[in-house]
Order: sequence, then C-alpha cells, then structure tokens
Amino acid sequence: MQILSRSRALLALVCLFAAAFAAQPLVASAQASPGTVLFWRTMNGMVGGSSTPVSAAIFSVGDDGLHERQLTQYTTGEFDIPGIGNYMGLWETNAFNPSGTYSVLLPARSELPHSNSTQFYGKYVLINAYGERTAPIFYGADDLQSPHIGPGYGSVSWGPAGNDQIAYANVPDDQFGKHPACVRLMNADGSNNHTLWCADRWNYCAVEAVRWSGDGSRLLVYAVHADHKVTQEADIYLINTATGAATLVQANVQEPYTGGGVGDISYDGHEVIYAMLKNTNEPGPCNAAGANGNFSGLWCAKNMLTGQTVALVDPSNVVPFLPNGQGLISPDGSQAFVVSSPISSSPQDEEIYAVKTDGSGLHKVTSPCALLYPNVFLWWQPVRVSPDGTRILANCNTETTTQPATVVLKDQVNVVNLADGSARFVTNGTAYDWHTQ
Repeated sequence: MQILSRSRALLALVCLFAAAFAAQPLVASAQASPGTVLFWRTMNGMVGGSSTPVSAAIFSVGDDGLHERQLTQYTTGEFDIPGIGNYMGLWETNAFNPSGTYSVLLPARSELPHSNSTQFYGKYVLINAYGERTAPIFYGADDLQSPHIGPGYGSVSWGPAGNDQIAYANVPDDQFGKHPACVRLMNADGSNNHTLWCADRWNYCAVEAVRWSGDGSRLLVYAVHADHKVTQEADIYLINTATGAATLVQANVQEPYTGGGVGDISYDGHEVIYAMLKNTNEPGPCNAAGANGNFSGLWCAKNMLTGQTVALVDPSNVVPFLPNGQGLISPDGSQAFVVSSPISSSPQDEEIYAVKTDGSGLHKVTSPCALLYPNVFLWWQPVRVSPDGTRILANCNTETTTQPATVVLKDQVNVVNLADGSARFVTNGTAYDWHTQ
C-alpha cells in the first residue's frame, strides 16, 4: 500500500510539472531587452529594537533596466531566494532554465522574523515570469533540514542549453553529516532522478557550490571534509555529467560555506579557477607563489587538459587577491575575474580585476559606483559573464555609517562592458542570475 501511494504521489507530481511546462512561454513579454536579470530586494522591520531585514522578494528586469516585474510578495519571516549559498553572498547557482521561461526558487522561512535566524526551512519550487509556482520539486517536509532528521537538498542548479537537467546535492548548503554526500541529476519534471557521483562516505560529509560548465558536460563541486569542524576544508572535483567520472582538481581548499573562495569553470570544462591557502611544504606553483602581499591565500588557474597550474597574483604586490568570495572565468577560459582592494586602499574599495589564466594581463575592470568617503565601504560582486565574454553582470554594494552608528546599505545591479570598464546601472537590488544570448 505504501509503494502504491508513493507511486501515485510521483505520478501526480510529474503531471503538475508537465502541465506547468506545457504552458505558453511566459518570459517573452518580460524579455523585450536582450537579456533578463533575476534579483531580490529585502524589506526591513524592527527586531529587538533594531532595523533588520525581515523578508526578501524576487524581481525580474531587462538588463537595460526596463520591464521590471515583482515575482513574489514580501512576507514577514520569508526570504525568497535561489538558495542559501546565494543569499549569504557565498556563491551563485544557475537559477534559469536554458530557455529562460522558469527558474529555481527557495521560499526560505525563519522561526525568527529576520535573516539572522540560526536555521531556515522551506521547499524548492520552480517559478515562471508571472510568479506562478510549481509544486515542490523534492520529497520531504523540509528541504533544508539536517541529514540527521531526514532528506535535504542543496546547491540546486539548472543546467545550460546543452544539458537541460537540474543538478543538486543531497544535503543542504548549510548542513553537514551526510554519508555518502552525493550529486544527483534529474529532469525538470522530476523524471530520471538519479545519482551522478558520490564522495567517499568516510572522508566527506557534504557537497557544496555546484557549478555547471557552459556546455553542460561538467560539474565543478566542493566535497567537504568529514573533519571540517577542525579543518574547514574541502576538495574540488570535476564531474563528467555523462559518465559520473570524477577528477580531483585541488585538495585542501577552504570550505565555501565558511568563507572560502568559490571557483568557476570554462564553457567546455578545460579551465578551472579556484582559491586556496598556500602551503610551502607542498609542491606546485600556487604553493610556491611569492607575490600576493603578505597574505597566505590566492587564486589559481588549472588547465584540466595539461594539468598546468598558474598562480593568479599581482607581481607588483600591490593588489592581493584574497581567497574568498566568488570568482568567475570567461567562457573561453582565458580570463579570470576576482575581487580585490589595493593594500593601501582607504576608504575600503573592493573592485573587480581581470587577469589572464596564464597569469598575465592584470587590470582593474570596475570603478566605484558611489562617491568614496571615510565612512563608506564599497565592494563589487561578480555574478555572471555573458556567453560572448564581452560583459559581466555584477552587484555594486555600499555601506555608509553615519553618527550615531546608523548603517545605510545600498545594492546596485550593473552590467559592465569588459572592453572599457564602463558600467550601466540596471536597478537597485541584488542580482543572482542573467539569461542572455
């Protein structure tokens, strides 16, 4: 009887998905411009006598700033986001499907009505350009629960045109203790749900920061060490999406959820960038790199065809590329884009820099999006490189402190022209995905 009930539930879920995806493509009217940006805005409320975010809603807008549309409503205690890692500013996932008609949505709720709750709960769904949602895409009462309680899911990421599947980990991004920790694939209607690859059950306890290659042939994943509470480390693997074969890219990097830098992969998967901490007792160009200020971490590029590794550093020692945040790579694998601030920078100003993956050609891409004063902290966040490699979607964030200790935060979405560094303001908010040709 239980098996029959489960089969009927699965059939009902598939029918719901089929009906939703058979509908008229709904993003067309919203995508009058060359591309569409998904972003969120937060709403503040008073908690414990302080103004703090109590809700987040999802919006779409053309990358020319036109046709803005609110897709979800503000609900106190609910933060509509693509995933926990995205909301914390640690990494981005592919939310859009290849045609740009649907995207992944996580309505994450908190027991406390603000974003600093110790634990979120919620169910992943898909949403179209009118804000209409499908049924939850996974079984279970709570997709974000600890693996000690029940099934959970994380790093939910939709594949590109070459591989229209959804990749996900079998443990939430902020949870650990899953043995074995695996990456799974499924079709958007829930069919063909299968395990692609599992990390060794004794050495790993979670998988984080799943990234697709542009052609859909590879996944870049971070397998978190079982002793991460002591080491805060993970190993990076490249997974073949057709065979499930795994190739170790780099061992012993800082775990993404604890602030370690999250790397990226070229269109065909031949080039990878990643952040790591230097260990002069181990071999390799990145461990031997002397030029990165006085910092022990850096970004590296690895050619997966030749095995060659290159340290991405500033030979003048003026700009240290700290091993945190999110780095991006151009589709052809020739350039990396990382955030840094010159050692002498005051006030704090973190800009996006470009450096070729052979280690040459370092130059600053962006400029401050606001006037800099001693009480202003400004930082850019790269989100997505355009398929032709000529533009980059990025958030420019500012924090201004005025007396008596009032903090004003502003988040701006921009499209940056990589040829000349000019930035086009799109809207206020925090972008997390970009569908463009």
